[in-house]
Amino acid sequence: MDLYQNIAKIIKREICDSEETYREFCQRLEQGSLTRDENPLTHFGTFFLPFNPKNKQLFLAHHKKSGLWIAPGGHIDKGEILLETLNREIWEELGVKDHFKEAPNPFLLTITRINNTTQPCKTHYDIWYLMTTDGANFNVDPQEFYSTKWLSIDEARKIVTAPTNIAALKMLC
Repeated sequence: MDLYQNIAKIIKREICDSEETYREFCQRLEQGSLTRDENPLTHFGTFFLPFNPKNKQLFLAHHKKSGLWIAPGGHIDKGEILLETLNREIWEELGVKDHFKEAPNPFLLTITRINNTTQPCKTHYDIWYLMTTDGANFNVDPQEFYSTKWLSIDEARKIVTAPTNIAALKMLC
């Protein structure tokens, strides 16, 4: 299965944060050139939200590039499918190797509009996954983040300002 088929399979109206997001995801998929390598302006990426179901806490990072408190995640590299991207990003950012053995179902699809003159990215088509973990094996990359925290959903709501991350928090309630 290639990336196009992989993404087409997971685009479902019921996990989109709006009807507009559903339409835009479908339209963007049909345009092709899905990765940052192929289209630096508009491309697909993944977020993974580490969540500990025992204490109902989630793991957020103060991201250096965005300056925001957000869930970890990243761009899809050319030649990857979603499972490979998830595991690579989890390894790069949290130091956990091959967390997912098979592709999980995403819980949310969002679109991030980027207004940052230092980055070529203008639009991210975000595919959100829940990463069930206690974080005991995390070895966080300090190059990516200013800091990281485990927080309750209510605590996270106080520091998260990115609309797509707020939508992800709402899905956890």
